[in-house]
Amino acid sequence: MDKLMPALQTYSILAAAMAAGANLSTSIITFPALRHAPDQLLLTQWQTLYDSGLVPVVTTALSSAAGFAALAYRTSLAPAGTVSTSQRNWYAAAAVAMLGLAPYTRIVMGGTIDELSRRAKARKEESEKADTRALVEQWGTLNLWRGMLLLMGTGVGVWASVAA
Repeated sequence: MDKLMPALQTYSILAAAMAAGANLSTSIITFPALRHAPDQLLLTQWQTLYDSGLVPVVTTALSSAAGFAALAYRTSLAPAGTVSTSQRNWYAAAAVAMLGLAPYTRIVMGGTIDELSRRAKARKEESEKADTRALVEQWGTLNLWRGMLLLMGTGVGVWASVAA
């Protein structure tokens, strides 16, 4: 099992970094370009952006969380006297941060995402509501913070791996 530790560390860190990078690039690089579109096009582009990022970000974040959780568990199985509770706790914290993507998205962002999706699928009149652009901007800000959560999980996972 000890031979698997470096591979699991590497995978978990890379998957976490990919999830954080994909999420953050959406808010930092792609999202600003969408702001110039008229409201209906903005909603269509937002929906495409959201849908295309959903599976890759969620699967890489959650698989990295599983990897960090396995590392925390594996670290706690070390022979007596060699257990690093600090390392175990850092891995557990990394797993929790990466898993935090799901509740953050549903609880904090859910209402905004649901309303934007509804408007994107509705008639043109729905897209012309005065607060459509403000909702998209709100999503962009919330998405940036979600990316920061993933980046924090990545950093904690790196710390757990190198501080041992």
